[in-house]
Amino acid sequence: MAETTVSTLSTAVPSVPAAMDIHVRPDQVLQVAKIINDQADALTDRVRKLLIELNIDAPAQDVVSATAVEAWNRVVARGDGSYAHRVQNYIEQLRHLATQLRNAAGSYQAGEDEKIAALGDRHAAEK
Repeated sequence: MAETTVSTLSTAVPSVPAAMDIHVRPDQVLQVAKIINDQADALTDRVRKLLIELNIDAPAQDVVSATAVEAWNRVVARGDGSYAHRVQNYIEQLRHLATQLRNAAGSYQAGEDEKIAALGDRHAAEK
C-alpha cells in the first residue's frame, strides 16, 4: 500500500487561474473583480467556522491516539502543507486576482483617457 502524502491529498484544492487566463470585456473588469472578491469574502467566513472543527483533540491519553491526532492535525488543520493552509492560500490568491483585475481596469481606463486626450488635441488642431 502506497503512503499517501500531504501533497497528494491536497490536490483537491483548486488553483486560481492567472489573470492572463481569464478573458473579460474591458467594461466588465471591475465587476468581475468585485465578484471574485465577494466570493473570497464568503469563503473566508465559511472557512473560518469550519477550520475550528478540523483541529481535533485526542480521544484518549495513549500514544496511538496522541500520534494519530497529531498526524491528523498536521495534515488537515495545522501544517504548512495542510488542507486548511492550502484553502487559506487559495482565498488569498483569489484576493490577489481581484486586485490584479482592478489594477488592469485602472490601467485600461488610463490608456483610454490618454487616447481620448490625444484624439481631442488632434481634433482641436484640425479646426
